[in-house]
Amino acid sequence: MRGLIQSFRYALEGMAYALLTQRNMRIHFTAGMLVILLCAILQVNTYEIIAVLFSVALVITLELANTAVERVIDLLVEERRHPYAKIAKDVAAAAVFVASINALFIAYFIFYDKLFPIKFRNWSTSFRPPYIGAFLIALLIFFILIVAYAVMIKNSRKEKVTRGS
Repeated sequence: MRGLIQSFRYALEGMAYALLTQRNMRIHFTAGMLVILLCAILQVNTYEIIAVLFSVALVITLELANTAVERVIDLLVEERRHPYAKIAKDVAAAAVFVASINALFIAYFIFYDKLFPIKFRNWSTSFRPPYIGAFLIALLIFFILIVAYAVMIKNSRKEKVTRGS
């Protein structure tokens, strides 16, 4: 059980690293939180929510993979201008780009008719089975906790640097 908990911690540290160091990750993460919030307050059906959540997860997952590819290439390739290193980085970035464009199209198709005119979710139905509103609020809280964890890691690193000097 300890190994499982440690693997979750490593995953959270990886997410925190990406949030702290990658501007595009912060953009994707913020956009994902906003889209999930829209799902929570607008009349979005279960299948549309599944499409949104899959799109958000895909973009964030590919951004994490892109970050990992970039770091490994930076570590292994001393010659920064090596053409294969550039190709690998460009291909990883292209994967994020394709997923992001896909997410934009999905968001457009799902939210356009709900925003013009705005159709709000009824709060009394949000907390009845299948508890869509409650699930989405829990997911938003999870995103916020990840951001808080990243900030906590960032602050603890600053303290270590300050103590060390």
